[in-house]
Amino acid sequence: MLLEYLERRLLFHPRPHCGATPADVGLPYTETWASTPDRRRLHCWHIPGDTRPGLTWLWFGGMGGNLSRRVGEFAAVRQHTGASIFAFDYAGFGLSPGKTSVRRTAVDARAALSHLRRQYGAHPQRILYFGVSLGAAVAVRLAAEGPPPAGVALVAPFASLRDMGRILLPVVTFGGRLAGNRFNSLAHIPRLGCPLLILHGADDALVPAAQGRKLYDAAGEPRRYAECPGVGHHNIGEAPVFWDALCDWTDAFAEPEPHRPT
Repeated sequence: MLLEYLERRLLFHPRPHCGATPADVGLPYTETWASTPDRRRLHCWHIPGDTRPGLTWLWFGGMGGNLSRRVGEFAAVRQHTGASIFAFDYAGFGLSPGKTSVRRTAVDARAALSHLRRQYGAHPQRILYFGVSLGAAVAVRLAAEGPPPAGVALVAPFASLRDMGRILLPVVTFGGRLAGNRFNSLAHIPRLGCPLLILHGADDALVPAAQGRKLYDAAGEPRRYAECPGVGHHNIGEAPVFWDALCDWTDAFAEPEPHRPT
């Protein structure tokens, strides 16, 4: 009970009010709801792609806000990659009822993936995971459980919650020991079984770039690490290197050209 209370106070900063939708930035979208095994509902958006509609990003948000706070990010990723986006809010975020916890993010991630496959017919090998900050830990854990997606892209990930406790709150977390094995991406990442891309701001003061490099070193091939100079945790999308690396990596998952008989 105490640990779940600390999780909610220190890890998660949800906002209940949704103040924007993809339509506000000119994106078509469908609002839908995923059901969890414990009979909760998760608020979801599906944004169809334009040039690669058959390829879908399953988006795992970070520790704060809700879907409406990420509308600009959705628009930018769709513009650069052309793929569809399926995003959901964890319990307690936005319009998704309940209280979140580390355990519940795993339950919610599985429910979102199941809904994406059932509702939109997405095949695992046409789904890419896009995990941002804390959401990277959720994405890595889901990918390690299998079946593996086509690929996993992580933005400003941390290696483990224990590491972050030691870095940011060493006294409160007893040098990170209070975190236990929660969000231990370092343990999961060798089992991904799919291509990996890690993007990190060189000047990230919240999650140091060394955390992203630590995960990269532990991952198997194929893997790629791109460090973005001159940007931190919240403005990494301002770096041209970010988009160059993301687009180049995504190009590998483009639909093959249809065979034309000669």
